Amino acid sequence: MTDLRECDSPFGVFKGLLPLRKKMFDRVVFALPASSTGREADLANLKIKFKTRTIKNFSGKGIIAAAKEEQASLIVIDLDKTSHDATLRYLALKSTLPVLVIDGNASKGGLLDHVIFATDWSPASEKAMEQILALGDFVYELDIIHVITEKLTVKDMRELKERLEHTRKICLNEGINAESHVYAGDVAEEIVTASEDYRGSVIIVGSGTKRSFMERIFKRDKVYNIIKSAAAPVLFVPVAVPASRD
Repeated sequence: MTDLRECDSPFGVFKGLLPLRKKMFDRVVFALPASSTGREADLANLKIKFKTRTIKNFSGKGIIAAAKEEQASLIVIDLDKTSHDATLRYLALKSTLPVLVIDGNASKGGLLDHVIFATDWSPASEKAMEQILALGDFVYELDIIHVITEKLTVKDMRELKERLEHTRKICLNEGINAESHVYAGDVAEEIVTASEDYRGSVIIVGSGTKRSFMERIFKRDKVYNIIKSAAAPVLFVPVAVPASRD
């Protein structure tokens, strides 16, 4: 999803994803607002299946409907965060597909060069972990982050560190260079801080849980806060996502 009125180099962000195409996608639909004009000539030499389509209702609801019609497995967003704030919030709350939010002004390096993975070991976090392992060949460095929001006992902290180390070893066994860290405070703020501390190229988080409706909405609002505040791209993975590509 992009708006050609907002970018000087149409589809430039997408071109940076091409190294991942064998793992993440084999067909691309460029979805544009009704006021945009497709520039398919920019993609003539990419040797991929693609098409462009116009979304008259260019909103979160319209984007999700279009993704469903196209049987998409991933939504990629390259939109101005301020002018499309409501769209991003809706997607964070409602999308059942993974959504990658990219700032066109972000680092031009590889998307997965340095991944910041925030986990609380919920079903959504475990689903995000599966996606990371599936893309492990492209991950150069991985920092595993857990944010504590309340005071822990010595026993609790020891168990937390053991759990982080177990997650780290899973990644190491898959050939991913991983480290783990504990932060304390507001979850969204601390995840963004971690991405700045370790100069992450992308933040990956799970989105939504099988808890109560209010808890689920509250948790997904944290995802929106990460998207709004982070300078790095953000990939959020809902619990109910399609199986990873082989």
